[in-house]
Amino acid sequence: MSGYTVTYQMRKKKRQRRDKIVAYLLAFVAVIFAAFLIVRFLCASYTVQGDSMLPTYQSGEKRLVNRLIYKVKSPSRYDIILFESEDENNRQYYVKRVIGLPGETVTIKNGDVYVDGRKARSFGTEKILSPGLAADGVKLSKNQYFVIGDNYNNSEDSRSAVVGNVKKTQIIGKVGMKYWPFG
Repeated sequence: MSGYTVTYQMRKKKRQRRDKIVAYLLAFVAVIFAAFLIVRFLCASYTVQGDSMLPTYQSGEKRLVNRLIYKVKSPSRYDIILFESEDENNRQYYVKRVIGLPGETVTIKNGDVYVDGRKARSFGTEKILSPGLAADGVKLSKNQYFVIGDNYNNSEDSRSAVVGNVKKTQIIGKVGMKYWPFG
């Protein structure tokens, strides 16, 4: 073999190695960019604060929130949602379960929740001690939802005037998968 052939083959191997490294780097950058887009536009991260959703969610859990789903469809009964308060001066975020849908009437009597006179499924471990605004029934208008925490007696939710009925425009998304802590 001539010196020229050996040099050519060495350059070819270096070029192939460099091209392979560049391809891996581009793939890595593409994955990071795709993850950024997913987190930025499709999902959000939320850390559960407080005990209002016990035993379903624990305080300190980090969960993904699907921000796209309610742009395509409306919340369903028993979905767990993340929403923000209407008070622009004191913005707060809440995680609660949807119980009442637009047009329905929610009543709490004898420690149980009723939607249009039918008993709703219970997620708490105890009877509701304080029916709050729902004692006489709450009629939901268009694009309003009645939400409640699974820890019925330790939850600020639609039963209180502070939270009240949740408008669809307040809803950030559907709370989903826990990613921290593991297990």
